[in-house]
Amino acid sequence: MRNLNPVLPVPALIAAFAAAFIILLIVWLLSRESRIKSTFALVRRTAILAIAFIIALRPMKEEYGTDVSLSNLDVLFVLDTTLSMWADDGPVTTRIKAAKTDIENIMEALPGANFGLITFQNKSSVVSPFTQDSEAVIRYLNTIKVPDRYYLKGSSMNVPYYDIENMLVSSDRKENRQTIIFFLSDGEDTNPNPGPYTYEELGFMVDGGAVIGYGTEAGGEMMDEYGYNVYFSGSFNKGVSCIDEDNLEKIADELGIEYLNCTETDTLSDMLEEVMEGSGSVTERNSDYTFYGDTYFKYVPYLTALLLLELFISIRNNVKVRRIHGKNKSRKTK
Repeated sequence: MRNLNPVLPVPALIAAFAAAFIILLIVWLLSRESRIKSTFALVRRTAILAIAFIIALRPMKEEYGTDVSLSNLDVLFVLDTTLSMWADDGPVTTRIKAAKTDIENIMEALPGANFGLITFQNKSSVVSPFTQDSEAVIRYLNTIKVPDRYYLKGSSMNVPYYDIENMLVSSDRKENRQTIIFFLSDGEDTNPNPGPYTYEELGFMVDGGAVIGYGTEAGGEMMDEYGYNVYFSGSFNKGVSCIDEDNLEKIADELGIEYLNCTETDTLSDMLEEVMEGSGSVTERNSDYTFYGDTYFKYVPYLTALLLLELFISIRNNVKVRRIHGKNKSRKTK
């Protein structure tokens, strides 16, 4: 695909070069030289004008892939999207909204990093593999909706274990990489059979990050996907979800990272500064990167050649005129 980046607006360029061409035509019509010589001069000068017009349009070609210097960070977000994350005791409104805001702030604080996103409810899903496109991750975040209350069967912090393992392994295989993980959840575990997994087996592949907890000990009420209050099964009491910090601290200990409550924004900011200061850079071939490269320089040699030809012809004609003038002058002297 080609594009133009003209030095002036295209209508102005067309008007300027059209006026120049009209002048060339007038000079050709009024020329006293032989028709062959004057036509040859017109063709040369029109070619110069045409190539100059193309260069002024600055044609560009779309190119894919380039070597770029990037941060050596792989940042993995593991986001709890169970119904309890829609409880209304988040720092602003709901827990899930606070978690999404934190993810966006973390991405902004770690420019140049690769970002991956895992979400989990009854099942886990790798929503976004590691990518430089932070805008794509934000778009994925904005598609997350309240889960269907009738589909839910209780939540477990072990659900995303295998997806986390696969993502950490993929990062660990890269050279000169630091893998940072942020596990964002309220820690509530309501599945009667949570599974025997322990995140301690994955800790050796983690270089930093935090488990961030959302919610309060007093708890918050939840709305379902239709905007109705969720009630405890078999009762008329509104469902209330409370943060389980013991669960979250346990995950943090197993992964070898810190546990933070979502209200500890200063601590998170300090941590992100340390992560950024301790990061390095790597040069990668980014095939997803698209840019437009200038191609006008390809026409410069042709323009240069025509200008040199025009200069040569002009000098030769001046020399001829001077010789003729000198001969005529000597004849008059005699």
